[in-house]
Amino acid sequence: MDCFTWLTNYNYNSSKSPSISHGDLIKFLKIMQDLLNNEENQEEMILDLLWDLSCQRSISFLSPLGGTSFCFLSSTCLHSVEDYSSVDVKFIWDDVRLHLRRFLVNLLESHNEINNSQPRIKLKTQCIQQLLLLYPESEVLVKYQSIQKRLLTKFLQNSFPSCNRDSDLEVIAHRYQSIMLTLYSTIKEDFNTLCEISAPSSMVQFIKETYLDTVTEEMAKILENFCELQFKENAVPVVKATKSASKHRGTVHA
Repeated sequence: MDCFTWLTNYNYNSSKSPSISHGDLIKFLKIMQDLLNNEENQEEMILDLLWDLSCQRSISFLSPLGGTSFCFLSSTCLHSVEDYSSVDVKFIWDDVRLHLRRFLVNLLESHNEINNSQPRIKLKTQCIQQLLLLYPESEVLVKYQSIQKRLLTKFLQNSFPSCNRDSDLEVIAHRYQSIMLTLYSTIKEDFNTLCEISAPSSMVQFIKETYLDTVTEEMAKILENFCELQFKENAVPVVKATKSASKHRGTVHA
């Protein structure tokens, strides 16, 4: 049986176990695995296929082994000897989705190179939705959060070069004000990206941890470095003056 045919014709029913054989399932997975490993630029085609199967046939790719959707345990009796079919399914599927995950993460990491806001939002939304086909929402949000935090940290560090002796607190404050507009635009983009994916409480937590906490942490480091530098600069004349006074007292006593 053609694997694409039986997957397309498969009617998902959560109330009973699926009747798809492991041989057919492994065959289908190996087709995807071979395409990804041996052919270039097949990721979008496979992601489109998985998306169609998910939307049109209500097939879930997230259920753990033992569930009643895409990944499932063999119906063979538990007392049977050496039933490795479920292990094979899991191994091949993990390899396929890891390959797709790398592809989607690379796209997400390059989104900041797009200057226009709407195409950027569209790309992020599509990548996140496709990642949600492969991984639970909590894992997807954690990964996306790490990407955004890394980009924000880099942006802040580039916006505040290392302090020097001529640094001024007003200059730091002015730069902080200037980056707020950029930060607001980024938060707004993520709000528009995640509003159809996450619950309001999850979205608020995401924005707080990703942006507000990161800005607070980085600004604390910048101010700490500034204060330490100012302390060192102010301490130098005091040390010199102390040494000069000691010399002067020694001369008088002589």
